[in-house]
Amino acid sequence: MPRPPRLAKWLKRLAAFAAISAFSVFGPLAASAETRLTVYTNIEPELLGLYAQAFSEKNPDITIVWVRDSAGPIAARLLAEKDAPKADVIFGLAVSALLPLEKYGILEAYAPQGLDELKPEMYDNRPEPFWIGTNGWGSGICVNTRVLAAKGLPMPQSLRDLTDPVYQGQIVAPSPVSSSTAYTDVATWLLHMGEKAGWEFMEKLDDNVKMYTHSGCKPAQMVAQGEFALGISAPVCAKPYQARKAPLVVVIPQEGTGWDLEAAALVKGGKNSAAAKKLLDFATSSEVARIGAEHGYIPARADVTGPEIDAARNGLLPLEPLKVAAMRQIVLEEWRKRFDAGE
Repeated sequence: MPRPPRLAKWLKRLAAFAAISAFSVFGPLAASAETRLTVYTNIEPELLGLYAQAFSEKNPDITIVWVRDSAGPIAARLLAEKDAPKADVIFGLAVSALLPLEKYGILEAYAPQGLDELKPEMYDNRPEPFWIGTNGWGSGICVNTRVLAAKGLPMPQSLRDLTDPVYQGQIVAPSPVSSSTAYTDVATWLLHMGEKAGWEFMEKLDDNVKMYTHSGCKPAQMVAQGEFALGISAPVCAKPYQARKAPLVVVIPQEGTGWDLEAAALVKGGKNSAAAKKLLDFATSSEVARIGAEHGYIPARADVTGPEIDAARNGLLPLEPLKVAAMRQIVLEEWRKRFDAGE
């Protein structure tokens, strides 16, 4: 018996919504999928569905199950699961958080297809790398222009401006304990200002920071919603809110900005090695580079260029990911002692 037109229309909409919801969380749940690939990630939710769809078009027999959190908790989870891994792949974890895991035997070396298309600084420089970069990003100052005007505050142009007492209680920043974005900022300040001046700067900044967030993108959201005038976050985190016409601009500090990479790696002992390697092959693809570039990231592939991409690449301060990773534990211990802000 034919369904009434309204009911048929409603069921069609419900089916479409269910498909989108399942897809955005877990990847395409195809009935024919034979392998469920567990992937730990720090990538923002709006990108996960795009990556899963592009991967599924080439690998319809593999379903991606995303497990998402901030960089610190993901690294801690991988360490806790070292002897009985639950993940197959790490896809989209800051390289500063990923590199320390190698010494614990958590990563498995693999040279994916397309490796020679990546810029040299975007992957481990061994013949069989333990990690590859997918996209890079810098940091910035997120500003709600409406709140700024309402409070009569000046537009910041530099990191030093953020220490002006006029901004007391007006700044939200991520905690480097949990956020790779925040840790990259802290490491960059120490390396480029010098250790003594870097910590002095952070002490003055702390006087104006009202709260530290668990996530590196949370400050961009809170500033976009008008909860704070200023937030320290990555420009890519601001993109979704700017697209929704929030009164949000991102200022790149005059001093320049540090950077980090979203990296991918195989988890040693993962149950689905063959499927995991296909995801690593995909990580070097032009599809991943295109998706990243469209959302404000700096692609790891050298052949993906453009005015905005080139300008972003040229604006990044010189940084050594291996050095940033090596100093992580000492820096975070010192940050906890000084600020004791938790995550």
